Amino acid sequence: MTVARTRPGSSTAPTPTGHPLLGSALDLRRDPLGTFVRAQREYGDVVRMTAGPPGLRTVMYCVFSPEGAQQVLATQATNFRKDNVFYEEIRQTGGNGLLTSQDDVYLRQRRLIQPLFTKKRVDGYAATITGEAEATAERWRNRPEVDVVREMDRLALRTVARVLFGADVETAVDVINSNFPVISAYITGRAYSPLRLPRTWPTPSNRRAEEATRAVYEVCDRIIAARREERREKRRYR
Repeated sequence: MTVARTRPGSSTAPTPTGHPLLGSALDLRRDPLGTFVRAQREYGDVVRMTAGPPGLRTVMYCVFSPEGAQQVLATQATNFRKDNVFYEEIRQTGGNGLLTSQDDVYLRQRRLIQPLFTKKRVDGYAATITGEAEATAERWRNRPEVDVVREMDRLALRTVARVLFGADVETAVDVINSNFPVISAYITGRAYSPLRLPRTWPTPSNRRAEEATRAVYEVCDRIIAARREERREKRRYR
């Protein structure tokens, strides 16, 4: 699913009734995935959803089909903007990276990482991906039950980290696994809230999110520093 803000003049998509005052805000806060699944089932592949009271309402268009996602993210990307509250909350937390950037900044960032995703490089990732999948399956073998969502998050994170950094990143995975849910819940909560307190206020949620974000940044900085040192060592002994 993609969430996009269209340019003026776009057609209106079907909209779930929701709460008379708050629209789908309560449903999205309680069960975002279930709300999106029901919206697609009942209204189709493009659904207009509202969250919040009039005057403070967030409006989003949810695109559920693969063809629609391709249009939004690739073939017709210039017709859509990342100017909505969701992307802004992500920017405020994680910076203006490839997920949230657009226009010239996006093109510059995409070109920077493009060498990592040539066909030859992607083919070379197969062994890493297979190894991580086999290790995950082996770890599950004697467990009576498994938290599949958490385990899949961990598998994806380990695989991406090993592909990008080429090292054992178990510590980083533990830090990110324990802190990212806090960050994600914070971003989602702020995005769906009609009133967003300043992030600088020392509220419990602001402080938890700040601590979690700092922990993730610190472990990423350590990985980057270690990789740079490895490269310096290689150049030194050539």
